[in-house]
Amino acid sequence: MSKENLLTRDLYRQIKSMDRSAMEKTLNNIYEMGAKDALDNAVIDLDIGKIRSEIGAVNGIGEKRLEQIMEIIQRNIADADKKGVKVQSCSITFGVDF
Repeated sequence: MSKENLLTRDLYRQIKSMDRSAMEKTLNNIYEMGAKDALDNAVIDLDIGKIRSEIGAVNGIGEKRLEQIMEIIQRNIADADKKGVKVQSCSITFGVDF
């Protein structure tokens, strides 16, 4: 979504003459364009090593359980990537890169 010419003169005139339902539709369309633009440009930055060390520091979480948790996190990051969410992550300390 370009910031330039978002509110053209013609759109401004149309807005001035809109009734409530037309204004709601227009505002909803603008909101949806912004939400789509935000999703298209969203990047999630994760430090997998930090996540691993913080989870590992929880009392009662052993190495085996930590491995299971990290595999779940890895699958969820891969699923998000397939859905188009850009995920940046550091290499995982147990030898798997995303």
